Amino acid sequence: MSNIKDLYTQIETSLALAGLEISVSEVHGTVVGAMCNHMKSGVIPNLMQLIEPNSDANDGKLSQLSDVLYQNYREVSELLIEVKEGFELLLPDDDEPLANRVEGLAEWTKGYLLGLLYNDLFSVDQLPESAPEIIRDFIEISEAGSGFDGDQEEDFALAELHEYVKVGAQLVFEFIYSERASKAPEQTQ
Repeated sequence: MSNIKDLYTQIETSLALAGLEISVSEVHGTVVGAMCNHMKSGVIPNLMQLIEPNSDANDGKLSQLSDVLYQNYREVSELLIEVKEGFELLLPDDDEPLANRVEGLAEWTKGYLLGLLYNDLFSVDQLPESAPEIIRDFIEISEAGSGFDGDQEEDFALAELHEYVKVGAQLVFEFIYSERASKAPEQTQ
């Protein structure tokens, strides 16, 4: 399992090599959202098309990014399916200015929504339990601005919001996974 800082650096480096100007946070959110879409719709996502719609599968400068994306997809899937500790959002480091961290969280949720809703095989209202409410909250968070001064109260508020998004993404995955598991035919022994 990749260390969170190593993974952030891997994606950042791969994006730079590919010449793409998209944040690591948005890319990671897209991967997690696409995973939930896959679980709900059964359609395997083309992560490169989600990240860069004009990408060419034969473009060598994108191969490292593609490898990193699919490796991350597998690792996060494993964490969420097995309900293991260690699922984290890839966001700017805590040493970054508050405005950058707010923007990173907004970009993560924007990417998550893109990955979750990239096809029309289901709607937010078809998600089970309280998932539609969580997704509506994510829509609001994705529009967050960065007009913060950086005082301790705002730092704490961002930490709470970060935790809400992290747990919300885990819950949406668990709701979809549980719903799918309950519809699976029982195996006979």
